[in-house]
Amino acid sequence: MPGGPPSAVDDGSDGGDGSQPTGYPYPPPFNQHEVLVPYTTYPYCTIGKLFFNQQKPDGTVGSYVASAASIGGNGIWTAGHCVHSGNNQPSGWSTNLVFVPAFKDNVAPFGQFKMQQLFCRTSWYQKGNPGGFFEDMGAAILLPLNGRKVSQVVGWLGFAWNFPRNQVWTSLGYPAAPPFTGQRMFQDTAPYANDGSVPGSPATIGIGCSMTGGCSGGPWVIGLGSTNNVNGHNSYRPNNQPLEIYSPYFGDNAHSLLQLVNK
Repeated sequence: MPGGPPSAVDDGSDGGDGSQPTGYPYPPPFNQHEVLVPYTTYPYCTIGKLFFNQQKPDGTVGSYVASAASIGGNGIWTAGHCVHSGNNQPSGWSTNLVFVPAFKDNVAPFGQFKMQQLFCRTSWYQKGNPGGFFEDMGAAILLPLNGRKVSQVVGWLGFAWNFPRNQVWTSLGYPAAPPFTGQRMFQDTAPYANDGSVPGSPATIGIGCSMTGGCSGGPWVIGLGSTNNVNGHNSYRPNNQPLEIYSPYFGDNAHSLLQLVNK
């Protein structure tokens, strides 16, 4: 998960939903812990670990891990920087991407799903870090495994867009940088804290969270265990705010990306 800039000028946007949320000062409140129920139970089974390669700025290729969620059909949702480096080049696309739903302690209970096609929003593709973080959205169409779509194997999460910013989300993912190991799924329940200060409109959304790199792309779910709607994801954490994490605001742009892969 790339770190956001330590400081930037807020554009003052309300996110396009017309509301003026109240929020919390830093550090905002959150409740975070390892997922203790079996990962193979719904809705946790829809969330998994990503493995992929991506070209570094110096031209070498690195191996990375992140998080993602099943969103219907052969589709998964993740952060844009997990599928493309944001360098405005075809060489920026990730390769060898594999989704492992319900991953735990190096076990893949539902198998490993390989990528067929990757997608991200144009602003992330062209501008990357930091100018594209407001559209740091990514998705993939996966190849079926043993003749079955990923959503037929583990189910899928719903999707919510153009919602008010005043929400309470449960963020999920596989943090891998210390003090975490990337072997276990964590969940973090937190209310809206503030708008992000990176460039672009609508402004990003911040919540309290201490998960580290590897949780990128993990979904922010509204109504976990009931409506189960994705309404954000782990995108970036400013270097000077280790107890906060940000997501793009999900507007029509998120819905348009969903429609490309939810088939």
